[in-house]
Amino acid sequence: MLRRFSSTTHKGSAARHDETEDLILGIRRLVRHSGYERDKIVSALLKQYLPNIGGTAWAGEASLRQDLKAARLDARTIAYLTASAGGELQMAHERSVG
Repeated sequence: MLRRFSSTTHKGSAARHDETEDLILGIRRLVRHSGYERDKIVSALLKQYLPNIGGTAWAGEASLRQDLKAARLDARTIAYLTASAGGELQMAHERSVG
């Protein structure tokens, strides 16, 4: 059976929920990375949502989700945070292999 997938544009709270989940995923990947060092994070805004200690045992997604919901961030800020988390993940990787 052939399956076809299409991309759709989300609007409103559903899109914001998806973007928030992408941000949580990015933060989770960053925090669990072996090269994660909170004091080397450049973005002060991103640093507000990061734990002091990372590692593979970090399981703060639920509290992070609550913090992000309470902050009521707009889509532009969430996109900035997601991009920052991705950039910091790359830097963490470079520190770990470097």
